[in-house]
Amino acid sequence: MSASIDLIYDKTLKVITDLLHVKSAAIVMVGESGLTIERFLDKGKVKKTDQVIMQNEDLKNEVLHMLEPSLISSKIFQETKLVEIVPGSSYYIFPCLDSHSKVIALIILPVSNRDEFRIENYSLINVVGQRLSVELEKSKVIEEQQNLSEFNASVLESLDEVTWDYSISRERISWFGAVYKVFGYPKEEMGNDLVFFLERVHPSDRVNLEDRLIMNKQPDEKFTIDFQFKNKNEGYHWLRMEGVLHTTSAGNPERVIGVVKNVHKEKMAELLRIRAMIKAKDGERKRIASEIHDSLGQTLSVARLELDTLLELNKSPDFENKIKSVSDLVAGAIQESRAISHDLMPPALVDYGLIPALETMINQVDRSSDVKFTFFHNDIDDRFEEEFETNIYRICQEGINNILKHARAKIATIQVIKHPDYVYISIEDDGVGFKQISDVKSGAGLGLKNMTNRVAYLGGKINFESNQGSIITIEISI
Repeated sequence: MSASIDLIYDKTLKVITDLLHVKSAAIVMVGESGLTIERFLDKGKVKKTDQVIMQNEDLKNEVLHMLEPSLISSKIFQETKLVEIVPGSSYYIFPCLDSHSKVIALIILPVSNRDEFRIENYSLINVVGQRLSVELEKSKVIEEQQNLSEFNASVLESLDEVTWDYSISRERISWFGAVYKVFGYPKEEMGNDLVFFLERVHPSDRVNLEDRLIMNKQPDEKFTIDFQFKNKNEGYHWLRMEGVLHTTSAGNPERVIGVVKNVHKEKMAELLRIRAMIKAKDGERKRIASEIHDSLGQTLSVARLELDTLLELNKSPDFENKIKSVSDLVAGAIQESRAISHDLMPPALVDYGLIPALETMINQVDRSSDVKFTFFHNDIDDRFEEEFETNIYRICQEGINNILKHARAKIATIQVIKHPDYVYISIEDDGVGFKQISDVKSGAGLGLKNMTNRVAYLGGKINFESNQGSIITIEISI
């Protein structure tokens, strides 16, 4: 029982002593487990005990039906501790009732002589008893609320989740639940300032989060955002924020509430799956390119030499023309096999790096297509890791192929800009644009899905926009 209830018990008995001038009395609590003596008067002094009255269902049932103050014989308590600490031949009992008219406590006063008992002498006990009923009911409600809060907190702490409440007018955010487990910071350090939270969100996700939390104007529209959050000790972790905007009765934005979940394991499992798929695909590309270059290419070259040798054996014009025709076909096959091999694994990418390989590819499609391609970069001389260069090359290649096949564009621009912490890539054209941005974002279309997967493989962000053309922007940390 709380300290406030202990104080109420003590005050109740002291008031009884002052008003009725009794030396002996008791307060008995009625609960599911039975009857418990909480306080008693011993020669006018309040004493505390937790003595449980003997488990007697008949006694408990009789007590539970005492809905009015009653004068009863003390014999019904004769086998309990009560008759020892509150001696008397009879008891005047005032039942304290809750809001459902259920007995929750008893105030027990001894009556030494029933014949001399006058109920008017005990009228003041009604006031004291009713006051005790109110305080006990209030305490019960508070205790239930505290228990519920502790239960909810315990449930939240056991999950990889945090509930949050952002007040738009006060610009304050409150966090509840497994704060340290999800964010890697204690609740006190997270505080209520949105700035602390947003400063630790990955730069490529921050604008989107700010827009949803601060600029969102769509009431009752749920949103879900996956973002990277900088953990105090372990770098960036993937989290998922779900929320909804609530408005005042006048329709003004009031607060945004929701939940943040830890989805790092889920994201990493998906990333591993994508990496395995891309590694397998790129490995197969290398194998096929090598087979074409080293085996098929050499075989075709030898075949052409043999055909040239045959010309020395027969100088007939018809034979010579036939051999030349076949030799030209073999030469074309050699050229085509080289083109396929280079497309599968560009020598410039392996030998010179990402930027020269992109320049070579873009110059080729600019010469051979009706689209005017332009390539910009900020004087990138450094080599990146092989996997990084291969995937960036394939991403740009997929974007260019998409322009050539579907965009009906006249002008296209490719940019690769290196920043200290990340690489920015944009693929832009003035064509017909995407039909449905939602389809693009969900990965509709094999080429766009391959781009999305490769960006995810590198732990980056990709965004599709369509407005009088299309633009694909990508940010990848380095």
